[in-house]
Amino acid sequence: MNVAVVGIGRIGLPVAATIASKGHRVFGCDVNAALVERVNRAGNPIPDEAGLDAMLREVVASGNFTATTDTAGAVAQCEVVLFAVRVDIDGEGRADLQYLLSAADDVARALQPGTLCIFDTTLPVGTTRKLLAPRLEASGKRLGVDFHVAFSPERLLMGRVIEDLTKYPKVVGGVDPEGGARAAAFYREVFGGEVIELASAEAAELSKLAEGAYRDLNIALANELAMIADVHGVDVAEVIRAANSQPYSHIHVPGTGVGGHCIPVYPRFLMQGEGPSALSALGRRVNDAMPGYVVDRVAALLGGLERKRVLILGLTFRPDVAVTFHTNAVDLLREFRERGAEVVGHDALLSDAGVRELGFEPAPQPLAGYDVAVVHANHRAYASLDWGKVAPLIVDARNALDRAAVEAAGARYLGVGRPVSRA
Repeated sequence: MNVAVVGIGRIGLPVAATIASKGHRVFGCDVNAALVERVNRAGNPIPDEAGLDAMLREVVASGNFTATTDTAGAVAQCEVVLFAVRVDIDGEGRADLQYLLSAADDVARALQPGTLCIFDTTLPVGTTRKLLAPRLEASGKRLGVDFHVAFSPERLLMGRVIEDLTKYPKVVGGVDPEGGARAAAFYREVFGGEVIELASAEAAELSKLAEGAYRDLNIALANELAMIADVHGVDVAEVIRAANSQPYSHIHVPGTGVGGHCIPVYPRFLMQGEGPSALSALGRRVNDAMPGYVVDRVAALLGGLERKRVLILGLTFRPDVAVTFHTNAVDLLREFRERGAEVVGHDALLSDAGVRELGFEPAPQPLAGYDVAVVHANHRAYASLDWGKVAPLIVDARNALDRAAVEAAGARYLGVGRPVSRA
């Protein structure tokens, strides 16, 4: 079959390549002309996405995959259209749908009779039915008669998208009954994994928001436990290990907040919708406050931060993936600067220009001689650092370091909810 994937970014490109690798004809549609040109040369724009490099070369060479800026032209040739356009939040914390709505307008102009449209981007509950399906009807076509619509949220981790496409069940819900049934059949054919078909698009939308809200609230609980542990001078890591030895407890790891495309964003989709969302709002407040809380702990240890030299290591939102959306590294930068510190940043995955885009002055080499170093994203590249030379105090913003190794190198260790090493 012919499939159009609208949006070939971090999620859309590996999804499109995977479908093409199954023998289907896939068009990757994007407004970024430079990206389209690069992909058509089999140039991989996401080198840290496992398995994508070889797969992209294969599907481009076979002719099964073509990237294009002509979305309408591609859609006119396809039976299925997948929307993988990123949705973020605006300045008021509401879903920013401008790019997805624009993509829907492009698709609407070229829909062929019987086309199945699947929205793969996480959305506030009701968005597919109330906003997107009517947008597709604007050209005079009728939902459920001339075309069909379903919602199926991505359940993927950047860096291992291809693996995750079959690792977890695909959740599907139709705006019209045929849309849901056809979407379920489509995913069974192209990915071969389990498909959970829900009664409606709204149920599928809410299922994905439930996943994100659960994780955000769980981390907020872990962060509150960390703050209580600090009051009593106990190590929250051993507390959580003990609690999680009971099979009904699954407490996550505390840290300096939550970053990335998903967890800090999806609870806000619940908060902007109909129905209660007090817990989601509370979880956001707790997690958003963590950078300031940890910086205050550092300030108390050092007797203030005025003119202290601070290095923040790992500016991406998680280790070994070059993605900086909603990274808490920028929150740490703000909090340290507000207290008078002189802050520089380093990331093994980013260029100096990429570091500056986040508001940091790049740290010069060697990474040594600072008053304090904060490990925000513990990239593998940092495993060989001599912590004692980097700084006398190492702050483990994700509780991801080997405390014993830091102390053995002659530095003091401070984790989130973990007692500081003795001087």
